[in-house]
Amino acid sequence: MVMRVGWSFVVALLLTVGAWGQGPGNRTYFNEDIFVASGQQIHNATCFFCSVQVEGDVTGRVVVLFGSLNVSGQVKGSATVVWGNAVVDSQARIGGDTAVLVGNTVYESDDSLSGNAYVLGGHLSHVARSTEDQRARSRVSLSPVYSWLIAGVALLLLSGFIARGLRRRVMVNQAS
Repeated sequence: MVMRVGWSFVVALLLTVGAWGQGPGNRTYFNEDIFVASGQQIHNATCFFCSVQVEGDVTGRVVVLFGSLNVSGQVKGSATVVWGNAVVDSQARIGGDTAVLVGNTVYESDDSLSGNAYVLGGHLSHVARSTEDQRARSRVSLSPVYSWLIAGVALLLLSGFIARGLRRRVMVNQAS
């Protein structure tokens, strides 16, 4: 029963995101790559089980789940990649924050990432930067070993709370 409700929620969420993402200037694709050609402009790009290649301009944000992001153009908003890699060329720009969960981020120039960069469960390429740049922007990378350790501890804590709730429910039912 709980599993069925969970899957219903996931399907409804994906359909809602897909419908919302197909507004004017937005692209939302499942299992089909998104390519923004040089000179082309779109608002948002959302990709599930595919990759996004930006040579033109994205005026909003880019979200990639289970794929990669390659930027040689410009993304004015934030970029989020879950279970994939992000590659940003030296002439490319991401105006907002960049977050990669379980993947790697490679950027050639400090100017390529205007906001903060967070990589959890992967590697963030190291590029020397000035101390002024260092104060203005955060660059955080947490290796896969630590990421899996944190996930394991979170799972243990969550299972403890669930087990405690189930025990209380069983005790209340038995007392009735």
